[in-house]
Amino acid sequence: MTTLDTPQPASHRLQCSEIWGGFSDRETALESNAMKAALYSSACVGGKGGDIYYLSVCGADKLTRIVVADVTGHGDVVSGTSSMLYDAMVEFLNDSEGASLLERMNKAAVDIGFEAITTVAVIALYTAYDQLYFSYAGHHPALISRAEHRGAGRTDWQEAPLDPETETGSNLPLAIDPDATYDQQAQPIGVGDRILLYTDGVIEAPGADGQQFGVDGLLRVLSAVPADATLEQTKDAVIAAVKAHVGGELEHDDVTVVVIEAV
Repeated sequence: MTTLDTPQPASHRLQCSEIWGGFSDRETALESNAMKAALYSSACVGGKGGDIYYLSVCGADKLTRIVVADVTGHGDVVSGTSSMLYDAMVEFLNDSEGASLLERMNKAAVDIGFEAITTVAVIALYTAYDQLYFSYAGHHPALISRAEHRGAGRTDWQEAPLDPETETGSNLPLAIDPDATYDQQAQPIGVGDRILLYTDGVIEAPGADGQQFGVDGLLRVLSAVPADATLEQTKDAVIAAVKAHVGGELEHDDVTVVVIEAV
């Protein structure tokens, strides 16, 4: 298993029992037996900010998990939180249970303190059952686009929130309540279906008029991306739109975007 915070090649194939990621600036194509992805992550200060991203593949190469986290603090606290997330992913490498993973992460974050308050989105693609599992700790829901709709020329990105009728956990950000509980929900996932994960730096990006980019702005950009666009083109369109909105480089906050496609 490896965790990487040094410059990496433009693409990376995840192997069985591997954990890959960190919190450095990075723009990379990724691939596993369950998915392919395009990742962009930039820190607003010094190349290492408060956004953390990890991808893992289980020992049987059937479960790929993607974790995107947004830490309140910066500096050493982010390094500590990143190590804590990594350790939890090692423990749950072969387990599809995202809610238990978040509970494990939360208890460790409480020990670090309030500077480690973190929102987390966890998704897992399980090829054995063609399922997408998702859990959130105060994070924005993933966006999903179905292959059958894109095949008909429609780019109908929709949020994948937890179903309130079956939601029982508090789903709070990490480090707030040591007894917080979390939910995991699932839905079918098919070849070509896409998922987008992002952090606050995207939707809270301020324009010259003070207006934030917003989820609506993100959905507008995605709706304008051609249905046959590649993952990299989709990711690039989002980043270009956020830069245009702020009027330059992304210095307002850490920004992470991951566009994933089931294979």
